[in-house]
Amino acid sequence: MIKLVATALTALAVLGGCNSSNQDAAPSAAGNNGSASATQTPAQAPLANQVSGTINLREPAVINPGSKLSIQLVDVAQQELVLAETSEAVSTQPPYSFSLPMDPSRIDHTRVYVVNVSLIDGERHYVQALQAPVLTGGAGSTVDIVLNGEATPGEELKEAFGKLKSHIGGMKRIQDSFLDGDLSVAWDGFVEAGNKLRFMRVNSELGDGDTAVRSNIEYAFLDGKPMAILKKGSVTTRVGWDAEGQVILNEKGGGTVSDEEAKGYYNDALKAFAMGERKLPNKK
Repeated sequence: MIKLVATALTALAVLGGCNSSNQDAAPSAAGNNGSASATQTPAQAPLANQVSGTINLREPAVINPGSKLSIQLVDVAQQELVLAETSEAVSTQPPYSFSLPMDPSRIDHTRVYVVNVSLIDGERHYVQALQAPVLTGGAGSTVDIVLNGEATPGEELKEAFGKLKSHIGGMKRIQDSFLDGDLSVAWDGFVEAGNKLRFMRVNSELGDGDTAVRSNIEYAFLDGKPMAILKKGSVTTRVGWDAEGQVILNEKGGGTVSDEEAKGYYNDALKAFAMGERKLPNKK
């Protein structure tokens, strides 16, 4: 067996010597062909004609029927360039499945595309936690999207009221009291840098003894306008306004105040501000 192998190797060596000139030429030709093929770009895999996926909330929440779900496929660098979109009112709870038809011929493999999703439920907006790339750069045509709930304007105002109240200890304090018939009023106010009245606490009592009607209201102001009020008692009431005077915070126990009540609180805040301004330092 060993002899046969040796003989075969000898024969191959002889043949290799006879064909050496051909073999020397072959790599050169192969090298030329190889160089040409190396410059060719591999064919791109065909794209799907739709983008699909699921949408869920990071924190569980009840979504009201009729909330608006909007989905867009956009170029990440030119988000005004919308390649496909849909918008609809939802009637069920998350997670939501979607399928967004598109034209594959509009996709440039050198660019980056993402799916943008928003969900609007009344004052509550839900937005994406992370970008959702699709189609190019190794991304597929399916994606799972998670939405975060943003604070409502009322929630932001409520937080701003709390922060302002926590800082009144560092502000200049003014105070006064007066009697008007059966009405007794005592108040203090807090002034920040620039001689700006920002916060007031007004305690009032109407009548005497057990039948007296007592009130304790805190007022916050921004740029000389009512910002929010907090009325304490058996039921806590919070009402707040934006810069145009529109109600954006409305809480009374487990419900809300009427439009007329909200207007009354706004007017009371204006009166309180005028009362406090008269006591500001350097005010005549």
